Amino acid sequence: METIKVLVTNRKGGVGKSTIAANLAAYLALQENLKVSLIDYDEQSSSSAWVKKAPNIGIETFRAEMSYQSAGMTLLSARSSLRKFSTGFDVSISDLTWTPNMAENFMHDFDIILVPTSTSKFELASTEIFILEYVLRNSPLISKNKQSIMAVPSRVEANFLETSISTNLGSLGMCHITPPVLRANDIDHFVYEDFFCVSSNAAISTYFCRFGAFVAKQILDKKRERAIPVSKLSSIYSGLGKGILILDRYRSNKKLAGMQARSQMQSMKSSEFIGDDSSSIPSFLSKQN
Repeated sequence: METIKVLVTNRKGGVGKSTIAANLAAYLALQENLKVSLIDYDEQSSSSAWVKKAPNIGIETFRAEMSYQSAGMTLLSARSSLRKFSTGFDVSISDLTWTPNMAENFMHDFDIILVPTSTSKFELASTEIFILEYVLRNSPLISKNKQSIMAVPSRVEANFLETSISTNLGSLGMCHITPPVLRANDIDHFVYEDFFCVSSNAAISTYFCRFGAFVAKQILDKKRERAIPVSKLSSIYSGLGKGILILDRYRSNKKLAGMQARSQMQSMKSSEFIGDDSSSIPSFLSKQN
């Protein structure tokens, strides 16, 4: 059966993207007995270096060769690496920091997209907007490709409450929030030496195995979906319209707030020329008795 392709991406660094890519590859190889390739698109090559220097567990790692001469050449070289290095595997995992140089069409080549994020409200909102905008622009292809998109709460603390995560992604049938990935404070003890899913640190391994099992189930579901006609998948994507309305409402509120602010500023400027009538002075500038 054709390889299931997983993309781990985010527009910013420092969210545990490469850590998740390397350790997910290890989980799928060790715990699910899958033949896995890891394709590293990042210049730092963090995820592939981790896997190469750790004990050999059968993961094939590849460094993608990218051309940045133009957006078209970047897309062509990215797709060439994906085809070349995913063939013959059960699952391929691509580690990529998303940049404006990368055409959004590249996302269409994947069955599952993982977007790691911190749990701060600002980062969650940024991740939510990134996903909703992608869905808005590409809904026909997302439905056709039976694509799943997952936000991954990353580097959480041990006392983190999963119920504290609140996003609008739940209304979209193809979007999910995965179990969180625990922060490894002693990360240097893992890099190049060990993997989270087999760590002697029970909390680290328990958290990551829950996450890995969740993604593994999605991979199995993808294999099954390929045998189902597209017409029978409508219920999976039934929330798409609602998700688009959420994004439209977000934009409308932002636009309305800007209009109200401009209106207030114009009123304030007008009041400067009305004279000594205190009723024309903005309240926050009036002398308080």
